[in-house]
Amino acid sequence: MRNPLKNNDGNAALWACIVVLCLMLVFAGISEYLRLLTITRGVRDAVQASVIAVATQNYDDVYNGLREGYSGGYRLSESGNWTAQVDEGAVFFQLSELLGLTNGEKIKNSVAEYAIRGLDINLLNTPFAPSNNQKKFEAEVLLNLEVPVSFGWRHLSPLELQMKVKAGYTPKF
Repeated sequence: MRNPLKNNDGNAALWACIVVLCLMLVFAGISEYLRLLTITRGVRDAVQASVIAVATQNYDDVYNGLREGYSGGYRLSESGNWTAQVDEGAVFFQLSELLGLTNGEKIKNSVAEYAIRGLDINLLNTPFAPSNNQKKFEAEVLLNLEVPVSFGWRHLSPLELQMKVKAGYTPKF
């Protein structure tokens, strides 16, 4: 009887199947990574566009301070004190319009593609007497992005990111 290890009949077909399956698995992993990367970049760009809109909506308050030689959005109150005057705008509303969100979720083919939670906007008004540290009005948004992973038959936990997006307003004149 011959040694069964020396029998090479059909050996290439088995290895070809294994190589094809491994390549398909690698391709699926790369495709899922690119999908997650595309979603996060798209959300970041949309958040940045809505934050820039909020920053430019505050131009009138910030410009008033610049005209008098200061650089922040302040107003003199009736009691004689300077108080900050800035608008937070409607970042979540603009974001919902840009991304087509329903209750903070993007739904495609009746499946949640991603969800945005915990949107928090922080307006950084320029100091009343500016220093070298901060010379412009800035709006900062923090949000949590949750993207379900469609790789591994839903056994993997969703991708959860805390994103921080900043935009500023610097007047030209």
